[in-house]
This record gives sequence, structure tokens and C-alpha cells, in this order.
Amino acid sequence: MSLATKLVPEVVKNLIPYQSARRIGGQGHIWLNANELEQSERYGESASYNRYPDFLPQIIEQAYLEYSDSAFFGAPALQCETMAVRGADEAIDLLIRTFCQPGHDQIVICPPTYAMYEFCADSIAVTTVKVPLTDDFGLDVAAVQPHLKNSKILFLCSPNNPTGNVIPQEDIVALLEAGKDSTLVVVDEAYIEFAPQTSVSHLIADYPNLIVIRTLSKAFGLASIRVGFVLADKSVMDYVARLIPPYPIADPSALIARKALQEEGLAAMRRQADTLITTRNWFAEAVSALPFVEQVYPSSTNFVLVRFNTDDCLYDYLLQKGIVTRNQAHDPRLARCVRISIGTQASMAETLQALKDYPFDPTKITTV
Repeated sequence: MSLATKLVPEVVKNLIPYQSARRIGGQGHIWLNANELEQSERYGESASYNRYPDFLPQIIEQAYLEYSDSAFFGAPALQCETMAVRGADEAIDLLIRTFCQPGHDQIVICPPTYAMYEFCADSIAVTTVKVPLTDDFGLDVAAVQPHLKNSKILFLCSPNNPTGNVIPQEDIVALLEAGKDSTLVVVDEAYIEFAPQTSVSHLIADYPNLIVIRTLSKAFGLASIRVGFVLADKSVMDYVARLIPPYPIADPSALIARKALQEEGLAAMRRQADTLITTRNWFAEAVSALPFVEQVYPSSTNFVLVRFNTDDCLYDYLLQKGIVTRNQAHDPRLARCVRISIGTQASMAETLQALKDYPFDPTKITTV
């Protein structure tokens, strides 16, 4: 029996996927099976908005698998299945709903990290166990291990949001080994294009309890089309596929994703990522030199986490300048921290100048 079969609740194990008209299919030239309008007003270039999209966009799933096998990631060919979903957030929700029974099961997270893991668990009354990162935002492997035997899923984010750092592969392997008979380990690689050599997706061949989440929202710059991917062993995907909605990806989104995953689109993504990394490194170095900056944390993403020596994280100050950042001070571990996404060189130069103009009082440095 696979670990996925062992973990999945009986209600999901016995679930028959909803039989949509597109899933059932059929051959013919007059389509009267899905209660669609046979003719409708045209909006834009497509003449097929009146038809439901393909049940599963297999073309982009195959294209994404080929991309994930490419030399860009510098790893062996993947031995897994791929599923297209509506962004990484849907992947998180699907995995929790598939393998966790409300009011009974629990997941593990390692804060500070992406808040959606806990949110999705809370939404269906699944308990969240929190094992904090170390002081330098590393993974506390020894502290996580005792919780695995009673937890269905461990969520890890690498590179991590909002800290920006990569989890060493040996730490992930240690937890895969520790949880191989009890726990699914989900590694959220939303920012992986900024550190492609750190991907762990190739480990799925040896660890069927590993699931990798990806997205086109970050390095590809396609946040609005809401396309993400799940990479997992067939034993896992067989159950996740039972809960995915009937028409997961709209045709316009699938067409854009398909173009993005072709050679020209991939080349553009890599150019964008290279430019952003250069801008990020310049900005981080410049901000680090400011007298009221305590630390700019190392980042393998498209953002930097900055901790100030001021009374607050300067979120409100920057907002007054028309610069919208992400206040992280709600987390006690991130007191006086703000997360700043990396934009164009011009945007970052304006942000840097705004920080230089801050009326800093050296007598009010905060170090606690």
C-alpha cells in the first residue's frame, strides 16, 4: 500500500470524481451535452468562449514537465506526474482537502513562512502545528521530526517567503526519510526560477512522499492568469485528481501558459530573472549601507526582507511616498521588518532614494 493510500481519508478514497460533460466526452459534430450556448457574442479574438474549457489542459502539463526536465534545473529527468491548477494557492488547498480529515488531522509548518498553508488548514478545521525556523531562518530538523508521525502533511517553502532563503537539500532529505511512512512533504517552489539549481523535484523518483508545487506567477510574470502546477508521484496524483474542479484552467489562461512554456517564452523568462537578480543584488547592497538598516537578509527570490533599527518597519513612511511594500511586523520574529518586491531599476532607485530621505535620528536606534 502506498503512503498516499494509507493517509487519504476513506471519504476521498471512495470518492467518484464529478463526471463533467467534458470528462465524459464523446464524438460528434453537434455538441448538445453541456448546456452551453451554441452561439454567443464574441469578445476578443476567440470564438469559443461559449464552450467549457478542456477538462485537463494536458498540453501545458506536458510542456511544463518538459521544462522541468530541462538543463535549466541541472538535475536528472523527472519521474513523476504533473497537474495544472489555478495557481499554487489552489494546489495547497487541494492537498489539504485530499489528505486531511476536518477536525481530526494536522499539518506542520515552519514559520515565518507563507500564510496560506495555515489559512487553508484552518478553513476546514485541520490543526496546524508550528515549528519555528531557527534564529537565522534555517530549518530546525530535529524539532520537526517528532511531529511527523502524527501529521499528514509537512509544508516547506524553498526559497522561503518571506525570508528569501533556500532550505538545504540535505535537510529536506532528512525529513523525507523521517516521514517516509507517515507524512507527505510538500515543497513550495514558487520562487525556484531565481535559484533553479536548488530544486528538489528530481527526488520524487526516490521519495513518493514528496510533492512539489510550482507557479507561473513569479519569474514568468503571469500572476493574473492563475496557473500553477503540482509535481508528484502517481500514487499521490490519483487521489488529488479526484478533488480538482471539473474545468480547472480557463482556455485563455491555458493559451498564454502554453506560449510561456515554448522556447521563446522560456528564453524571455530567463532574461527577466537574470535582470531582476542583478537589480535585487544592487538594491540589497545599497540598502544595507543605510545607517538605520539592521539587516538585509540574503535572498534567492524576487524580494528582499529588510529589518530596520527604527521604531517601526518604515512601511507607513514608504506608503506616504507612494511606495507600497509588505509589512511583516505582525510576526514577532519579524519585528521592524518589511518585505520589498524587486521591480524595475527605476522603481528600485526611487525606493532607495525615498529611504535615503528618511529623517533618521541616530539617538533612536532600536536593537531589541
